[in-house]
Amino acid sequence: MKHVNSQSFFLVRAPTSVAISRRRLRDLISTWRVWQDDDSDMAMATVVSELVTNAVSHGAGDMLKVVVSANIRRGRLTIEIHDGSPALPRQCRPGPDAESGRGMVLVEHLAITCGAENTVRGKRVWAELALPPQPTAGRRSLDPLQSAGAAIARRFPTFQWLRRHAGFGATTGTRARVIPRDGDTSWRRTYGG
Repeated sequence: MKHVNSQSFFLVRAPTSVAISRRRLRDLISTWRVWQDDDSDMAMATVVSELVTNAVSHGAGDMLKVVVSANIRRGRLTIEIHDGSPALPRQCRPGPDAESGRGMVLVEHLAITCGAENTVRGKRVWAELALPPQPTAGRRSLDPLQSAGAAIARRFPTFQWLRRHAGFGATTGTRARVIPRDGDTSWRRTYGG
């Protein structure tokens, strides 16, 4: 898993693109192996739906560009929607019976930060969401001794036996000594000096 992943895709500016954007976003997150809990998945789906819906309803041009970036170290997911209209979204206060007008309010509440800006070809509307803490299982060790021991073991199979039985490259970061027990042919492991 890379620490920063980014990809863009294009959608036709049509109402059917809202569902497609959610599916494509989930596919990217899955491909990047970014773990999502139920809350972050719902926030991500809601934000991309609202941003694409606004671009379809109020944008211009035939196509939308969606840019998705996941920064694992910072724990952030950024979603950008580009369309051909220079008109920036306005926040409005819908009445209690209004059927629309709440999209950007939802985005503001679900995102850490969000915004809109004019570009050369129209505008960019974006939102940055928090990613849940990522599980550490399966990641490579940052300990240089453990990483070096693993690299040597892959290259020289005999060293794998030595690592397992003599404790070289132990996950504790210390080197183990193998000491025979008195009168016994079995082995035990001691850690330290």
